[in-house]
Amino acid sequence: MESEFIEMRRTFSPSIRRHSIGLFALAAFALPLLTTEIRGQADTVMSIGTARNNVVGPTRAQPGEVAPVGFYYSDPSSNIQGFTIAVCYDDNLIGIPGSFTVSFFLSVIGAEFLNVQVDNLTNDGDGKELIIGILLDASPPFDGQTAPPSLNPIEIGTFQFLVPADTDCFTCLPVIFCNGINGNGQIPLSNIVVIDSESVQPEVLVAGEVCVPRHALFVRGDSNNDSFIDIADVIHILSFLFLDGATPQCLDAADMDNDGIMTITDPVFLTLYIFVDGIAPPSPFPDCGIEPSPDDDGLDCFEPTNLCPVCP
Repeated sequence: MESEFIEMRRTFSPSIRRHSIGLFALAAFALPLLTTEIRGQADTVMSIGTARNNVVGPTRAQPGEVAPVGFYYSDPSSNIQGFTIAVCYDDNLIGIPGSFTVSFFLSVIGAEFLNVQVDNLTNDGDGKELIIGILLDASPPFDGQTAPPSLNPIEIGTFQFLVPADTDCFTCLPVIFCNGINGNGQIPLSNIVVIDSESVQPEVLVAGEVCVPRHALFVRGDSNNDSFIDIADVIHILSFLFLDGATPQCLDAADMDNDGIMTITDPVFLTLYIFVDGIAPPSPFPDCGIEPSPDDDGLDCFEPTNLCPVCP
């Protein structure tokens, strides 16, 4: 397993060394988090990023912004008593000490012990590291609080990274799980969950990214990204909707009426505009821009287009 994580880190970025977030406790109930012996493997999946519609994907931010990166678990069969999260992050990201927040869900259950280490040093031989330790039942009366089984990802908490203002647009900065890192301490820690008072390895660790920009510029109407708004865009949308055609590079550009849903009304709207002097597509049109009020419709544009190749 350790060799797999080393190879993962090499694959993501040569600029990543060992950056980690670690969870660890000093009380007796924290001993499973600190043990170097990991007993077996759980069917737990842990992932990094931002969840939307029960799918964890990249966290997006503009250069110069703070990106709240989430940590999630899913486990269909086990109640979890605690987490150790050990993470490496790209040298260009800056971890903000004191910014980790336990999710509202775990706060309600009762996360009674939290320890976070942030290592932003790049010249200490092991890169930037974040270690988070959480115990749900660490103090009397020991009522046995646990994180419940779930098929869908449940947020453990979020940690904030500063994305420097000089970060190149249309790039992604890796945030990955790393085993055997020590954060600011001396004890090597790995990613584990505590189940039935035993430390077990998650079955799957899904790495994350902080990607810039948060929203790319686009022109509404240019569905096929050929720099023209014409009948070809109507055909492109119809093919996507009904003939399993190519997905528009920028779905917001294809949402002609800006109702947040891709339906037959979109090609009809554009057809009326082109041929029957209909209503012009909503902003941004006819110039590059972003939506005046960006919404959470799942149609956002993240990549440069032919008409709008620059970062907002």
